[in-house]
Amino acid sequence: MASNLKLLTPIIVPLLINPVMGTELTYKEYAKASEVWKRGFVFGISRYMSAVAQPDEEPPYPVRTAFQRCLGDSADVVLVQHVEAYVKAHPAGSNGPMTAVVVRALFDFCRIELSRIRPPVPSQR
Repeated sequence: MASNLKLLTPIIVPLLINPVMGTELTYKEYAKASEVWKRGFVFGISRYMSAVAQPDEEPPYPVRTAFQRCLGDSADVVLVQHVEAYVKAHPAGSNGPMTAVVVRALFDFCRIELSRIRPPVPSQR
């Protein structure tokens, strides 16, 4: 636990001081960051997506559950590599905030698991 805290401290402290920084971070700035910082940034977003339901999602939260299955055992290094590959494959999509880029990359990473979600059956009343 202490080692995880040491890893996340360089990421969490600046975001607490300036929370806008996380939404304004661009790929150019992200690319200049250290590997450890990138891993922590992507790891944090992946954990958020695994823990928090999507805005339009209702119980039993199938998208969140799909992300839990997909990202639960994924190493942060693998996720960072996928983000890099996603940006190379979609260069036009890397112009916006880095948080959105990572979210799109994680949706791409988990596309197989997400494709298994069955649409809800309408209730017959």
